[in-house]
Amino acid sequence: MDAFWTWSLVVVVPLLLAAMAGAHELGMGLHARLMRGTGAEDGGAGSDEGFILSGVLGLLALLMGFSFSMALNRLEDRRDLMLQETSAVGYLAMLADALPQERARPLKADIAAYGAARLAAAEMADGPERLAAAEQAAALREPVAAKVRAVLREAGAKGGGGPFEVALAKAYDTVEDTAVRRQALTQAHIPPRVLWLLAVYAVISAAMLGYALAGARARHRVASSTLYLLVALAFGVILDLDRPRAGAITVDQAPFARTVEAVAREAAAP
Repeated sequence: MDAFWTWSLVVVVPLLLAAMAGAHELGMGLHARLMRGTGAEDGGAGSDEGFILSGVLGLLALLMGFSFSMALNRLEDRRDLMLQETSAVGYLAMLADALPQERARPLKADIAAYGAARLAAAEMADGPERLAAAEQAAALREPVAAKVRAVLREAGAKGGGGPFEVALAKAYDTVEDTAVRRQALTQAHIPPRVLWLLAVYAVISAAMLGYALAGARARHRVASSTLYLLVALAFGVILDLDRPRAGAITVDQAPFARTVEAVAREAAAP
């Protein structure tokens, strides 16, 4: 079931294309075998056959469209969460400026270290190393949480927190929430059974198209091969969109990187 995320697209796309081309030839051979000895003459696909073929190809297009839309929506969700985390980290660092300098500088340094670890994990390819980097980043979030809790405790000891403490707590909560959601979304994929169903349906559609074209005297191998190439490429794009870091279509981390660099410079400034 994990083959779609472990195999290279350079392997998956040609395999699907070859399977569809083979199914096409198989469908043509099956038609010739069934018609042999029946006395039926080739002369174009019948209307019933054409209606069935139109329905099959229409359903294939619908399944491809739904899968593409699902993968594209996940990409947009990952981009939105990256921007939300960027804003949250920058806002938390800005709130730190309201603290005394002896407390603001260590808090900003911890925020910068955490942000750098989050950036490193986000730029890694999918795999155990990325999960380990994400866990390391989560561990670096604890010093930030400890300093925020210390500010809230001091405010509580003085008779309750004001607007600043409320904003500080919400900012840290947003930082933690977006990190957890980004990690969960990174590990979320289109269900593998859906991808297998889509691939198998594409192969079956190719076989039915070959069967229908065998009833016509024109084989249309160039046109059908072009169709299969387009379907295989579309399937490859769906897989690429569903691979957050392993594919060619990824979320640009530049806004998050710039924010982390800015916080690090502020923390290191005299």
